[in-house]
Amino acid sequence: MADTAEVGPPVKYRHRNEPGLLPLLVEVLEGTANLSGAACAGRPELFDEAAVDEDAQTVRYRHRAAVRICSTCPALDRCRQWAESQKDLGGMVVAGRAPRLPGRQPYSERTQKG
Repeated sequence: MADTAEVGPPVKYRHRNEPGLLPLLVEVLEGTANLSGAACAGRPELFDEAAVDEDAQTVRYRHRAAVRICSTCPALDRCRQWAESQKDLGGMVVAGRAPRLPGRQPYSERTQKG
């Protein structure tokens, strides 16, 4: 005979009175970076990782444009601090840093003297 799990007393639920949307948003966003004024706002397509059917040359072109935008961004330092606290940023451009893509290395890396 198999062991059976012990069942405790039934749990009674009360109707919860939620505080509203604003307090919920505050709770969700607490601890996230304040990137107000960021130059990337409204341009996610430049910063996104490569689409499945997107060739590497197109991705590099988009990412170079994104890095140029980051270079003039007033929120760059705050963005870098946030990015350093993240485990995985995927294939996106974040804080002026483009991910390494498969294939040929960028010119700046090919021309460095080692």
